[in-house]
Amino acid sequence: MPVGNSLAKIAADTLAAVEKGSYTDAEGSTHTLDDLGKSEFTSATQFYPPDSPLFVWATSTPPARAADAPKTELVLCKCSTLEGVQLLLPRTRKIGVLNFASANRPGGGFLGGARAQEESIARSSNLYSSLMTPTGQRFYAHHKSAANKKNKYYSHAMIYTRGVQLTRSDAGAWIKPARVDMLTSAAVNAGVVRQREGKDGDGDAQEDEPKGGIKAYFKPAAAADTSTSAPAPAPTKDVEQTIESVMRERMGRLLYLFEQQGAQDLVLGSFGTGVFRNKVPMVAKLWVELLVRPDARFRHSFETVAFAIIDQKTCAVFKEVFEESKVDFRESGT
Repeated sequence: MPVGNSLAKIAADTLAAVEKGSYTDAEGSTHTLDDLGKSEFTSATQFYPPDSPLFVWATSTPPARAADAPKTELVLCKCSTLEGVQLLLPRTRKIGVLNFASANRPGGGFLGGARAQEESIARSSNLYSSLMTPTGQRFYAHHKSAANKKNKYYSHAMIYTRGVQLTRSDAGAWIKPARVDMLTSAAVNAGVVRQREGKDGDGDAQEDEPKGGIKAYFKPAAAADTSTSAPAPAPTKDVEQTIESVMRERMGRLLYLFEQQGAQDLVLGSFGTGVFRNKVPMVAKLWVELLVRPDARFRHSFETVAFAIIDQKTCAVFKEVFEESKVDFRESGT
């Protein structure tokens, strides 16, 4: 069976288990699996429009409890997001995970067997049932609206889902569930932005993930887009400056949201450097500016931040940026 078909079957089996409400792991133990679309889990999914109060992140004061805490420990892990979570699991602290999202399609192309970061999470958890709720659908309605659908900077809109259960390994085996908080955010689609500005020299850019899929188990509920529209930023002379400025704001907001939600350990990564083609050194540098430098807003906000990066070359670039910035970090799985 081709890999794509195999992954699509894993996705379908995961959705069936969510509908059933349970699954049996490889060791024969049965676990409850929550359908986050059910009424008892309504509060688990929260939508933050681009005009939400998250914009105050840069001028806000870190929580008093963290003011004198040690600086954040950084871990550079040549691993998947799922493996990054397992790395942090021996601890009992609250884990937050960044989902590198499609702005238009819940779970990206996971129903059709696509293999990017969001797809891996979606087929290995109950996240999709959250994204398909009326609250989650506001994120997609916002980006598909007439005012926003041509804006490939996308927006600072985000979904925060508490208590997502990660239930599979990267190989697709059922495992003991790990509960994490999941933040869904779309990076700037830098490849398309450059192309439209006439400055794309790196080949063809994709508008979004490859299409394809199977019949969804959860029908999207109607969701009115009542949030403020987010017009594309006025481009500067250098489109790369605009991309970096927008990405810095988005990354600052998502870190602030994790902080506000009480996440203590994070699993991040090379946000938006795949199909959306943001530059890896830029993304690594922004994480350093936000998390590590002496004046970094989030220097004391988290205990541990794991950068789960599956690609060796990308991992090497992060390492180079960290070393040039004289960042204290440790490596795992490299």
